[in-house]
Amino acid sequence: MAITSDDYNVAWGFERMEQSRIKSKSNYLFKITVVGPDDSLLEDVLSTFDPVVKVDGIRIVSADHSTDDSNVRAVFMSPKHAVLDILLSLTFKGASAVMIVLKDPDPELETIYRNEIRENLGTKVPTQVVTIGSTIDDFKRAEIHHIFDGLIEEILSKKEKERQAKTKKAKEKQKSKTKAESKKKSAKKKK
Repeated sequence: MAITSDDYNVAWGFERMEQSRIKSKSNYLFKITVVGPDDSLLEDVLSTFDPVVKVDGIRIVSADHSTDDSNVRAVFMSPKHAVLDILLSLTFKGASAVMIVLKDPDPELETIYRNEIRENLGTKVPTQVVTIGSTIDDFKRAEIHHIFDGLIEEILSKKEKERQAKTKKAKEKQKSKTKAESKKKSAKKKK
């Protein structure tokens, strides 16, 4: 059986329709601040992702995360306790989320850090607490990565809600604009 040019055009048309249905993935870069009372614990948590780069008292590391419709690169920034206040504020500035690292559960210490986060970033920033215990084994490493995944999902969910609210507001604005224009047109017709 010979393939005619019409058969080829039909097949090619279906292929193009399928490609247009496939939604391209969104790409994001998020900054996550990691804070806690113990510098060595913070470094241990950061080292579960990649080699840690240290720049002027700030430790930086990155990690990837993928969902069905998004590719995410997250950059972690964690200040050492010896850094100046200005560098500490730099690690908070623009952060999409915060991870608090504690050796053991400590509600008082957690409250202190949450207040600092609220003061530097506001109340709507996703925040997770990681308790390490004595050592970071494979189970704890998996838990840290699971908490990271949860933070990214929370950030993406927040972004989606913001996008939907913005879209809704734009539609309402367009609707009221259209309504006002139709009133003007009907007023002109009456004259």
